[in-house]
Amino acid sequence: MIKIAVCDDEEVMCEQLKQMIASRLKQQEETFQITCYTNAIQFLHTLLDFDLIFLDIQMPNLDGVELAKRLRQKEFEGVLIFVTVLKDCMLDAFEVEAMDYLCKPVDGRRLERALARSLKRLRRREERYLSIRTRDWCRNVRLSDIYYCEVINRKLFVHTRNEVIAYYGRIKEAEQQTAPDFIRCHRSFLVNPGHLSEYRDGSAVLENGERIPVSKGCHGIFMKKMMEYMEGQHGMAE
Repeated sequence: MIKIAVCDDEEVMCEQLKQMIASRLKQQEETFQITCYTNAIQFLHTLLDFDLIFLDIQMPNLDGVELAKRLRQKEFEGVLIFVTVLKDCMLDAFEVEAMDYLCKPVDGRRLERALARSLKRLRRREERYLSIRTRDWCRNVRLSDIYYCEVINRKLFVHTRNEVIAYYGRIKEAEQQTAPDFIRCHRSFLVNPGHLSEYRDGSAVLENGERIPVSKGCHGIFMKKMMEYMEGQHGMAE
């Protein structure tokens, strides 16, 4: 799920841009969450758990350029896009490594291109792998291809779309590599929520029909994380 923030001191502009972004991401069948902020200082003190931020430049108390600099100082590594009526802040945009610079009123086609570039960068950044290393061989497996991981005795079985990869390893190590994306549903199982179909009768049912046990000890956190993932699939936020 892509987490997006829109920061503009004009509430109407915030909502308009939110709707424009949402419309285009829905067409692309992207899952997303958009949160609007009309106070730059308040926004600066949020958790900053965002992948993409749209910033107005002309805001009271703290302008968008200075806000962007402070975001970078706080080690925000996501995508920044300026949205403004000003046309002479291009150098400032480069300084904070902004992805784009959109002029108001925002042109729909220009926004689409900016979103496409941003999503491409985010996907490159977010593509993650499970690194399997033994004494004799090594291999990287895309997390998105993995249905679940299972440990039997001292052997780990990685169930993917096309095969089952078996090697000697510990599920704790696999859990550390796949966190926070995968869910520990049992002391012997890690499951990818992206391939979950439903939870029924104490089991996680995968889209390929396989059933993974959910232990009583893991039930609470499993349900919480599964609900969070499913809510994210709806793609709309506050």
